[in-house]
Amino acid sequence: DKFTPLVLFNLGYTFAESGRQVYFGTPPELSGPPRLSLGFVQPFSDGSRLDISVFTHLFSEVWRDPYLNSADPRATREYKYGTRVAYQQIFGTGLGLSYAFSRIDVNVDDIGDRFNDLERDGYIHRTEVEYVFRLGETMSLSPDFKLSIGDLDGEANAYHGYQFGLGFRKFSKVYLLMLKTAIGWDDYDDKHPIFSKTRNDANYSVFGMLTRSDLFGQGYLFGTLMAGYRYRDSNIGFLEAQTFLSGAMIGIEF
Repeated sequence: DKFTPLVLFNLGYTFAESGRQVYFGTPPELSGPPRLSLGFVQPFSDGSRLDISVFTHLFSEVWRDPYLNSADPRATREYKYGTRVAYQQIFGTGLGLSYAFSRIDVNVDDIGDRFNDLERDGYIHRTEVEYVFRLGETMSLSPDFKLSIGDLDGEANAYHGYQFGLGFRKFSKVYLLMLKTAIGWDDYDDKHPIFSKTRNDANYSVFGMLTRSDLFGQGYLFGTLMAGYRYRDSNIGFLEAQTFLSGAMIGIEF
């Protein structure tokens, strides 16, 4: 069980003549931990939008050796950073494509020192295809498909991943509701040196976020409630996991 206080923000500026926007902040994420992004958005006359950014993940921590049988395991920092290119609303439709390239560096990788096949440094490639279907003026449904390639130094940790997701969004003048569910599979490249089998995972998740503006009758205040559940089913029982997430946030909009 872990409690983490966070300060999240979004700053943006739009140039009146070109419509180009620059931004810096922590956009809301329904599929993972928050990340800090710096980027710009270039709109085109056909309705398309090109979004290019660099990012780093916040507050990422892992065990130095996840398989060490110890009552006092030691943690270390995991650094994740990269760049993302997204082409959205292509030709004025709901179609969107994106590609993200990120680097992972584990500060003290004891398990990687013990077994070369379990080294955790490397690169992640992630491609996503999404289509947003408008259901009236206040609702949308967005199926998506993601392909991930984990090009990690340890062959037993390198993988190919596939994920199908479905998002729902409903909004009004005073609230915004976002829901996301997904199912995916990760197939690893080589035999795990500790468990003597090649790892295969199935991942299931559901997340929700509700934001209410004009909180307490104050136009500049908003509040957000979020909750989620994630389950990993692995052919290696030690690696099965389930995670419950919940959070609350109050903010100022100006």
